Amino acid sequence: MATNIKQGFVTGSGAVLDTTTGTTVTDTRIKGITYSGVGTFTITGSQTDAYGNTNGNNIKFVTTTVVDAGDIMIPDFGIKTYGPVKVSAPSSAATVAIYYG
Repeated sequence: MATNIKQGFVTGSGAVLDTTTGTTVTDTRIKGITYSGVGTFTITGSQTDAYGNTNGNNIKFVTTTVVDAGDIMIPDFGIKTYGPVKVSAPSSAATVAIYYG
């Protein structure tokens, strides 16, 4: 198992903070997501450079009242993000853990 996988966490909406250092997660590859809450989640990890090119990716998923918590594992190289990783959650009580590296 790789030892370079780290975890970030956020409750509600905002920047994802590394659970060890407390710094904002930036410029990485998302390998997995654990979440709780009902509604639409958007994870933004993209930015526009000085030349107007958009780099990185955004992740969007919807949970229902039937399944209000779950895991998303992303195989291979993960999803590349640039800039700070931010979450837009459906409520202030929703939680998101990001596994990255």
